[in-house]
Amino acid sequence: MEISQKLTDALNDQINYELYSGYIYLSMATYMEEQNLNGMANWLKVQAEEEYEHAMKFWNHVADRGGRVTLAAI
Repeated sequence: MEISQKLTDALNDQINYELYSGYIYLSMATYMEEQNLNGMANWLKVQAEEEYEHAMKFWNHVADRGGRVTLAAI
């Protein structure tokens, strides 16, 4: 099934939001490790992985329907 450009654009925005959120979680995890708050750092890393998984679900949805995935700069 063909995907509209409007929907492709919206899904690309969401992909980028998910990846950006993951990047922020990793940044916070780094800080927590520096503070020896390893439990919190681990939790934040898990959250980052979840954001990546969300992004990949949207990515696959767009790609499977013939749309073009466009990544923005972080």
